[in-house]
Amino acid sequence: MARLRAFVVVAPGLEALALDELRSLGITGRARTERGGIEVDLTTRQLYVVHRRGRLPGRVLVRLAVVPIKRFDELEDVVRSIDWSPFLRGGTPVSVHAASHRSRLYHDGAIVERVERLLDRPIDDEHGQRVHLRFDRDVATISVDASGEPLHHRGWRSDAHAAPLRATLAAALVRAAGYDGSVPLVDPMCGSGTIALEAAAVALGRPQERAFAFERWPSFEPGTWASAARSPVGAAAAVPAAIVAADRDAGAVAMTTAHALAAGVAESVEVQHAALTKQRWPEAPGLVVVNPPYGHRLGEVDALRDLYASLGRRVADGGHRLCLLTSEQRLAKACGIPLEERFATTNGGLAVRAYVSPRA
Repeated sequence: MARLRAFVVVAPGLEALALDELRSLGITGRARTERGGIEVDLTTRQLYVVHRRGRLPGRVLVRLAVVPIKRFDELEDVVRSIDWSPFLRGGTPVSVHAASHRSRLYHDGAIVERVERLLDRPIDDEHGQRVHLRFDRDVATISVDASGEPLHHRGWRSDAHAAPLRATLAAALVRAAGYDGSVPLVDPMCGSGTIALEAAAVALGRPQERAFAFERWPSFEPGTWASAARSPVGAAAAVPAAIVAADRDAGAVAMTTAHALAAGVAESVEVQHAALTKQRWPEAPGLVVVNPPYGHRLGEVDALRDLYASLGRRVADGGHRLCLLTSEQRLAKACGIPLEERFATTNGGLAVRAYVSPRA
């Protein structure tokens, strides 16, 4: 089984959570975190497991070369020296991407043109095998993309909902809350249902059901892939506790219902059309995981204080723990319950932070 040097791309701020997830998937070898990802050694099977079972990664790149390059002739020599045969069949279209920072080869377009000519393959920027070149201070990193579509594309969500929460960020909230399916989970402002669906996937031990770029590689191992598909996630609940997704907006409720059906978890997610104070939450203490409005425009923060205060009261009255994402610390404090910051990242271009109630 081949060993690959890989870079697991994650949203900046989620590196520690993502490394913890990799460890939970049995990837215990050498790993180094940096902003925006984790460099790690993977077997072929582990590469497949990350795609099949990981929920926080956004993409996985397999490193082919990391080498100083200052001139185009040096770039040509390196590209020619790489064994592309495990990743590219004859005539396979490619999509070459380059980014240069503080390097002598600074023109991204010229780098792409040179590599495309050397690879001598059809160019298909939409469906071709992605090849990445990153130059930083005259050191070039050349990689192939193992994932294909970004991994936050789960295959069930439509594009109709405005400003949806990425599935990978929803998964980070669920993981930061310590959710394993053994206690009830409520998202009282569910939008398109992403948090509840990620929770259901965790509780049920559901793998990713979509195609990946590595399945088209000449080196693809169907038997290893089948084994990775059977690999358990970990401590999925035998009988998951209730999962509730609720929203006051009828359109959001309809979309959540459709997404739950498309994701195959409709029987495990109760969808409610109701305002926060009218929702029916499980009586047993559990988790409330929510991505509420942030109020980033002038004057909106004050208008949202009552909403956050109502949220905090419902959480406290039911003995639940809260995990929320917001761009405003003042709004988190308005909940009126103890909260600890778990991570800071971005959502829709806004700087946001995740806050979680401490365990009793």
